[in-house]
Amino acid sequence: FSGVLVALPVDVADTAERVQRAHDAAALAKESHQLIGPELIARWAAYMPPAPVEAAFKWLSHKDGQNKVLNLNISNVPGPRERGKVGGATVTEIYSVGPITTGSGLNITVWSYVDQLNISVLSDDATVDDPHEVTDGMVEEFREIRRVAGLSEKLTVVESAMPQ
Repeated sequence: FSGVLVALPVDVADTAERVQRAHDAAALAKESHQLIGPELIARWAAYMPPAPVEAAFKWLSHKDGQNKVLNLNISNVPGPRERGKVGGATVTEIYSVGPITTGSGLNITVWSYVDQLNISVLSDDATVDDPHEVTDGMVEEFREIRRVAGLSEKLTVVESAMPQ
């Protein structure tokens, strides 16, 4: 388990520039991550006693402006390229979700599976009224990115929602 902090250029209006800056920021973050070692966080965590760490995170979650460095969790997991089977049945889709963490009321988890890209959005009710606001915005942004890249704006979107 490891994490990479990437600054997302949400303040850039131009789509092509925003994509390029996001790409550059991700590349730099991955390079830094490799230089310090992907196992660093896990090694540090081994020395942290659970009870005081939990208390510290709880205390931080109630502080004003507690999470200016990390306020959105996004997991990007490359999945299998070929269909798998469970109990003889072919797995047609994989959906995964990540946790809502202290100080961050939104989690986006992205999994690929064969020829699909599956995205799950979880939110608390204080951050987003309806997680579909986030997914609708993502679909529109994907269409805009495809348009700017000279590709068809057509996307196949299949939505499913867990009952509230």
